[in-house]
Amino acid sequence: MVVGASPSGIAAAASAARNGAETILLDRHMGGEFDHPANTFFDGMFSRSGLTVEGDYVLHDLDGMHIISPGGCCLSIPAPGRFIDRARFDALYLERAEMAGTELLRGTARSAPLGGSGRRVETDSCEIEARVVIDASGVDGAIARGVGLEPLKHPEDVAWAAEAVVELPGIGEEKYFEYFVGSISPGWKATFSPGGGDRATLGVFVRGHGRDVRPFLDRFVKIFKQHKFADYDVGEMKIVSINRGGDAIAALPGEIVSDSLMATGAAAGMSGMAYAMRSGTIAGEVAALAAASGDVSKRSLSAYVQRWNREFGLEYRMGRASLLTLGRMADEEIDRLAAGLAKRDLDLSGSFFRKGLSAGIALARSRPGTIPPLIQSLAEG
Repeated sequence: MVVGASPSGIAAAASAARNGAETILLDRHMGGEFDHPANTFFDGMFSRSGLTVEGDYVLHDLDGMHIISPGGCCLSIPAPGRFIDRARFDALYLERAEMAGTELLRGTARSAPLGGSGRRVETDSCEIEARVVIDASGVDGAIARGVGLEPLKHPEDVAWAAEAVVELPGIGEEKYFEYFVGSISPGWKATFSPGGGDRATLGVFVRGHGRDVRPFLDRFVKIFKQHKFADYDVGEMKIVSINRGGDAIAALPGEIVSDSLMATGAAAGMSGMAYAMRSGTIAGEVAALAAASGDVSKRSLSAYVQRWNREFGLEYRMGRASLLTLGRMADEEIDRLAAGLAKRDLDLSGSFFRKGLSAGIALARSRPGTIPPLIQSLAEG
C-alpha cells in the first residue's frame, strides 16, 4: 500500500504494480482535487529522472532562470523549464498507475502498526493488511513518524512555503523564472514563475522561521511590484489564491525504512517533483520485489536506500551544503558573490555533475573565501 497520491506516491504505486505487486494507492482527496501546489520544473531534472516532458500538461515554456541578489544583480542562466497544469499532470500519472494495476482508494491512513505478515493500515473507514507500506504523504511523514521513525535527518531545515497565484495582463508571458535570494526569504528563495497569459505565481520558501511565512510573502509581493513597476501597471495585480506547504530541500533523508515500511518523496527529505518521482519509482520496485520474495524486513528494503544514495545522495548533500552556506551570508556578501559570478562564463550545459563542477569552479575563482564555509556545510550534512 502507498499512502499519499503525491508525485512520489503515484510513481511508487505505478512502479510496484508494474513489478507484479497488488497495489493500493490511498489518498484522502482521491477522486477530487489534490492540494498539490508545485507546478514548475526544469527539463534537465526531468530527463535526469528518466521522465519525458509531455505537452498535455504544459501551460508555458520557459528559457531559463534569473537569480537576483538583494542589491539587484542578476545572473541569467539558460535552462529550459515548464509551468504546468498540475491537475492535468496528476490525472495523467494517476491514470497510468491505474492502468498498471493500481487500485485507487479514497481515505485517510491513521496508523500502520506491525501485524500479521506485514502491517495493518488503519484508515478512517476500515483496516487493510499490507506486506509493505510506502509513506508518500508529504513533508510531515505522519505514517513513518507514527511508528517511531525520523524520516528527515534535519527536520528543522524544512523550508516552509507560501505561494500566491496572481493575475496581471501579460505577466505570464515572460520567459524566465526569477529567484530572489537573501533576507527577502531567509534560508532559501523567493520566486516568480510565469504561467502563461495573465497568470503567474509568487512564492517564498523560508527556513528557520516556523510554518507561518505569510509575512514574508506579503513583503515579497510589495518588493515584486516595485521590481516590475516599469514593465506593468502593477496596481492591477490581483491575488487569486494562496497555497502553503513545506519543501524538504535541505532536510536530507533520515530513517526511511523499517520492517514492512518505507518513506519516499517529501516524507523522506527527497524534494523536487521529478526527483521525488524517481525516488518513488525506486521504492515501488524494491517493495514489489521484496514482497514477491517473502522478505519484507528492514534489511531487504534497505536496497532502496542504497540505490537512492548511488543516484542522488551526493547531489542532495551538495544542495544542502550550498543552502547552509547561503543562509550564513549577509545580503552584502551575496551581492559581492553575485557580482563576481556575473563576470564569469557559467557553462551549465550537460549533466548535473558538470553543472555543479562549472558553478563550483566559477565560485572559487570569483569569491575564494566562500569555499571554506561550503566545505564546512558539506561536512555538517
